[in-house]
Amino acid sequence: MAFNRIKIPVIYHGKGTLKELKSFRHQRIFIVTDKTIWELFGKKISKYFKKQEIMVFDEVEPDPTDTIITKGGDLAREFKPDLILGIGGGSVLDAAKGIFFLYEREDKTLYDMSPFTFFKLGKKSKFALIPTTSGTGSENTWGIVVTKTGTGQKVPLGSYEVIPSTVILDPNLPLGMPPKLTAETGIDALVHAVEAEINALNNDFTEALNLHAIKLLFKYLPVAVQDGSNEEARQKVHNAASLAGIGFANSSCGIAHSCGHSLGGVFHFSHGISVGVMLPYILEFNKPECENKYIDILEALNVTDSKDPTAQLVMMVKDLLKTVNLPTSLKEIISEADWKKNFEKLIEFVVTDQLNAFNPRAAEEEDFRKIFQYAYEEKSVDW
Repeated sequence: MAFNRIKIPVIYHGKGTLKELKSFRHQRIFIVTDKTIWELFGKKISKYFKKQEIMVFDEVEPDPTDTIITKGGDLAREFKPDLILGIGGGSVLDAAKGIFFLYEREDKTLYDMSPFTFFKLGKKSKFALIPTTSGTGSENTWGIVVTKTGTGQKVPLGSYEVIPSTVILDPNLPLGMPPKLTAETGIDALVHAVEAEINALNNDFTEALNLHAIKLLFKYLPVAVQDGSNEEARQKVHNAASLAGIGFANSSCGIAHSCGHSLGGVFHFSHGISVGVMLPYILEFNKPECENKYIDILEALNVTDSKDPTAQLVMMVKDLLKTVNLPTSLKEIISEADWKKNFEKLIEFVVTDQLNAFNPRAAEEEDFRKIFQYAYEEKSVDW
């Protein structure tokens, strides 16, 4: 994959930009969504496609499985759309990418998707995404996370070609998000931005996006959680999530996401909780390689006189987690019995996560064992 190329969709952003759908001239539209989102926004979407034929696939559930994505791909092949449109949260957008891939390449399976292969996608259809939550940034990224049927393991896959051609970023859509979902998705966006910022693949272009996303999220996420009707806060958090998506799509994430994938696969927490609770401990683990980057992040947050940048940033992240009512340790959300029962499965999942390769500091199995245990006990990582 060429990380010296920045790929960004055409982004319509701002209040009311959903109306840009009326400019779409496609004739057969395959819509990927979930039942809740379609109940909320189906009429708004459908009114723009009165003259077109549409098929709605609304069977996507949180943490979509390879089975459900393959089913969507099969239905798309039967329908033969000239536009695949995903509308929903991160799970829906990831599923839509997988369906687009399977539709374009009938000779491939989902697990053939790779960022190192050119598949020549887009010959049959265009691809557009509309996020309804403010967190994953999936509308701008080349990656998806697929849950393996049977094992529950979360597997990151991707292709540069599943970045859509068009994104609609309308902050009116997430206005109805409840505080808990706002907090979880917003923290997911923060972890994207922070991990992309400290990544070795970070560059001048992504750094500007990452740092601004971090600044916006620290300022506006608590406001959006406390008052979901605050339109300025909603728009800023929605924009920040998308900026962070572009940032990490053109650099990478690290082992906060590896650990988060494993926690989600074993204990079935939301992705935001899973990566958010791990971030402070991963910041401490990465300190030997990343402290200068932590100084850059602190400067973006107007902190310029810290004697211990790592401790300062970790404290600020934990304070933000507490402010939005999210956990800062695993003991808060996992019983001791469940922890002991599932610990080895957690390690089995994390050591095979593909994002381990992109972490600034190499992590071995023993490191993961200690990191998870420290995160459970809320101890500072000290090696």
